Amino acid sequence: MDNALLEQLTLWHNKNQYKKIINKIIEIPEADRDYDLICHLGRALNNQDNYNEAIKCFLSVQEQGEHDSLWHFRIGYAYYHLKQYKEAIVAFEQSAALDPEDSQASMFLNMSINAAARAGDETIHIVNVEKELRMGDDPRLLEVEEKINPFGLVAHHNGSVSMILGVGKYKHEIFQTRAEEGFEGNGYDWGSLAAVFLEEKMPHFVDVIRFDPEADTFCVYSDNIEAILGFAIAFKEACEDDALMKDLFSRAVLD
Repeated sequence: MDNALLEQLTLWHNKNQYKKIINKIIEIPEADRDYDLICHLGRALNNQDNYNEAIKCFLSVQEQGEHDSLWHFRIGYAYYHLKQYKEAIVAFEQSAALDPEDSQASMFLNMSINAAARAGDETIHIVNVEKELRMGDDPRLLEVEEKINPFGLVAHHNGSVSMILGVGKYKHEIFQTRAEEGFEGNGYDWGSLAAVFLEEKMPHFVDVIRFDPEADTFCVYSDNIEAILGFAIAFKEACEDDALMKDLFSRAVLD
């Protein structure tokens, strides 16, 4: 793939113009689409919630993606949203193994494990998942996670705990109220909203709660377990109060 096309696809991705990416790549004959192009197409299909077609794309270059952590992450992302948790776990396990520094793979791996457990999928037997990627030995984590669904919790080996959300549908209508200003409901927008909530409702935790959002994932974390669990419960309760959410969001700053 030439650099000009790569820059254009990246620009569209950053602006969430996924349909343009799909249309552009589809214009290119299949025989001329290389591995990178097909992966860009699969990612855009994921972002358009077209997960079945995304999986077809990724599987068409499965051999080339064997040692690519992003390939495993992206196909895992599609499986996760199709609630095919067994396949998602395998994919995120491999992604995390290939790139141990990728916190997103670890988070989605944990989310998949927990979702599978909630779904009662007894066919899943995880062998290689490291202990720190599970909920750990603290029963409070699973108890709180059940209360804050669709948010999830991830316990890390360094003792910190993250609160995460794969953004998209949950409370999307709140962000639409300021869409003309550029808000889209992505992970950064959620971070801006949560920052207002933290500053106004839980200022005593401002110095211990940290933000680490991505475009498709909201994430806050802390090495103070009491603080992150308290924040998680309070923020989820706030999210269920649309009037409060809209009021808080009115003061959020676009990242």
